[in-house]
Amino acid sequence: MPKLLSNYHDAKLIIAGRGGMMDELKAEARNLGLGNKVYFTGYLDSKQVQKMYKCADVAVFPSTYEPFGIVALEAMLAGVPTVVSDVGGLNEIVNHGVDGMKSYAGNPNSIADSVTALLYDHQLAANVSKKAKQKVKEQFNWEKIAQDTHFTYEKAICQTMAEKQARQMLQEKAKKAEKAENSQKEITNLLNFKKRHAYA
Repeated sequence: MPKLLSNYHDAKLIIAGRGGMMDELKAEARNLGLGNKVYFTGYLDSKQVQKMYKCADVAVFPSTYEPFGIVALEAMLAGVPTVVSDVGGLNEIVNHGVDGMKSYAGNPNSIADSVTALLYDHQLAANVSKKAKQKVKEQFNWEKIAQDTHFTYEKAICQTMAEKQARQMLQEKAKKAEKAENSQKEITNLLNFKKRHAYA
């Protein structure tokens, strides 16, 4: 936040939601002299979140761990230029400079640089938010998600069946090899028996 304020003096940070680090973050904001620049909303319901998106210039998701990142998709769908960490699902849903901006996880300077780029370059902000909204509608709608899920299960089932068939073929091959080996042993034993009796 200090680096962001050095470039963009009117910036204000709104931290939404609850969590175990709330008191620590409030204390950090006070220690940095940012008490009048950082606001903590606490829990917000879906309607309140939508209202917040409407008045936000940039949505930032600086997670150090994120399996998927549905909150980022919500911001993108709301038409807010979005900055995410380059981790987990967040890293996969945003194409840097195209439909959002990425920052190095845990690196405040990197986050500030991406946010500043969007605040100063209005054309960039407009372009990424437009493409992000289109991307979410095309790639993350429920019909597409259902199709992808169906395909994943279908692929897993087919793979399992193929593996089962491959195992069965290997087992049959091993049985045939064992049977052939036993037959060869029987023939060898019979020939040896005949040889012994021939010279007896």
